[in-house]
Amino acid sequence: MRSIWNNFLRQKVRSVYRLIEGLKGFLYDYKRFFLYGGWKEDLYEYETRNYNLAMAYHGLEKSLSYKRRDPKSGWSNAERVIFRLKIAKKTKEFGYHDVAASQVLYKFLTLPANKDNPRGKEMLSFLETLDLFSSETHGSIEKTNLDFAQGQIPNPESFFLSRYSLREYRPNQIVDIETVERVIRLAMKTPSVCNRQEWHVYHSDTRETIDLALKFQNGNKPFGNKIPNLFIVTTDLKAFFAGSEHYQHWIDGGLFSMSIMYALHSIGLASCPLNWSQTPKADKAIRKALDIKDSHTIMMMIGFGYPDKDNKVCSSTRRPINEVLSNLQKK
Repeated sequence: MRSIWNNFLRQKVRSVYRLIEGLKGFLYDYKRFFLYGGWKEDLYEYETRNYNLAMAYHGLEKSLSYKRRDPKSGWSNAERVIFRLKIAKKTKEFGYHDVAASQVLYKFLTLPANKDNPRGKEMLSFLETLDLFSSETHGSIEKTNLDFAQGQIPNPESFFLSRYSLREYRPNQIVDIETVERVIRLAMKTPSVCNRQEWHVYHSDTRETIDLALKFQNGNKPFGNKIPNLFIVTTDLKAFFAGSEHYQHWIDGGLFSMSIMYALHSIGLASCPLNWSQTPKADKAIRKALDIKDSHTIMMMIGFGYPDKDNKVCSSTRRPINEVLSNLQKK
């Protein structure tokens, strides 16, 4: 009987258990999307409107970025932008995307092909009543091939292949907040759907808080007490509206998380990604212990700090390229 259990039934039961756990996770994610997602499109709610506005003005940005653009294009997005800015004026709450949208719309309306349009003149008159200003350049900008060449690394292999996950750091040295902010600013160049930039990062360099957070994460017990700084990377569900976007926050959050680790690496700091493939029970528990906004979905944690003089890391060799890259063909 024991042999039947070990050789057959045990694996079957384990497989069914995994399916049930997976279903519970999917239902939990759906519940969170229902409760906190932007699908209701409540434009009078400040954050939801700003994310929604980013979708609209990014459409205008794309229209402005083409070398040869259709002079008739962009007006539907212009109407979407002006409608949302009117709501912002009513609520008297202006966020970053409100300001950016007004600047992009102004650029669109003052194009030679648009400046004499009667509807465009109405929109320009309304923009003047907002009195919003930004020192940043919005819309589209000119870039030469030399500008793109500035991102070239003389030896990219030395950068990418020298990144390792480090679990033990230089003792008694915390990364200062100015450096932390620099890292996040660098990582924020990460692309996101319609440039919504829905990321939010929680940071701590306090031992008590780090230990409390790591209590809910599996796999850090041998080294968690040696992590001097901790990020919890999240994305805001309010930024996602269509049902087809139900996975997009994971995608954007994953891109951002990797950018954070490469930003850390670029300035000589080491890091270790700490997965948050957790059960609904664990996700609820950490939210009771830590002040994490309800609409923020946890992507992962990242431990980081200064490498010690001598370190040991996992070799973590990589699969051959032919197992990862293939030529896309028709069926």
